[in-house]
Amino acid sequence: MIFEREIDDVVESLRNAKIHGRKTALLIGTGCSAQAGVPTAAKVVDMIKETRPLDYERAPKKTYSKCMSQLAPGERRDLIANFTDETKVNWAHIVIAQLMKSGYVDRILTTNFDSLVIRACALLGEFPAVYDLTTSANFKPDFIPDKAVFYLHGQRTGFELINTEKEFEEHVKRIEPAIMDTARGRMWIVVGYSGRNDPVFDHLAKFPRFDYRLYWVGYKDSEPPKHVQEKLLQEGKYAFYIRGYDADSFFVKLAQNLNCFPPDFVSRPFSYLQNLLSNLTPCPLSENSKEDVVELTKEKVKKAIELFEE
Repeated sequence: MIFEREIDDVVESLRNAKIHGRKTALLIGTGCSAQAGVPTAAKVVDMIKETRPLDYERAPKKTYSKCMSQLAPGERRDLIANFTDETKVNWAHIVIAQLMKSGYVDRILTTNFDSLVIRACALLGEFPAVYDLTTSANFKPDFIPDKAVFYLHGQRTGFELINTEKEFEEHVKRIEPAIMDTARGRMWIVVGYSGRNDPVFDHLAKFPRFDYRLYWVGYKDSEPPKHVQEKLLQEGKYAFYIRGYDADSFFVKLAQNLNCFPPDFVSRPFSYLQNLLSNLTPCPLSENSKEDVVELTKEKVKKAIELFEE
């Protein structure tokens, strides 16, 4: 396939973008959370079929949005909570945060409801601005800081979660400004996103071309879906397909090839802890004590660095 590329192409594009002061936007979907235990849209449909067979049978089509529309809003929220609240942070999200910390990525757009990307960023000491587009009536690009995460369809703890066809139709105009603004001067990498269950793909398909490329990462050795072939992988669009990976393996290999893996909490755990402690104010052991808990801990960490890292 003439529009197929390798991970080395992504590495080269990221390095050159950084040299020229360009950043990259990530669009991530449920495939990025799969290793953390969050089901894909297809598996959610299977869950509804198993636990709510009557609602499943009433759905005119057995798609995610049609099946979810048969559940009441509170029931949909409970279903989502069951598989987002107890998740562990997987390596796709850790590397995403590392790419942001290393200056390659400045904007993350997610169709997921889970907090994994925020938790990963906090783990690495990154604190990007977070926007929930279901509750943002006004989009003001001039106010967006250098690093930002956009929840396109809402957060698990937010006031609104976009799940049904009707909700997507009402929400489609709300997400358009964020996608259009993100496209200015950025490369795109799409991972773990099928483009089948929401209107985000339609916005991408409208672009006549991607001036700094778009890389669509498929799941393992699967062929690009028909809608991706027909609307993105076209001559003059500068959109390309990557195969051979799941989200975790793609991001880990990408970071390895960019020489920004593993993160400090793995390679230099005591230095990582030392950096965390540097952000704390003093804490005396008692009101009249000159001994400080933070300083005492820093001394122990310093000795650990000398013993195990240096």
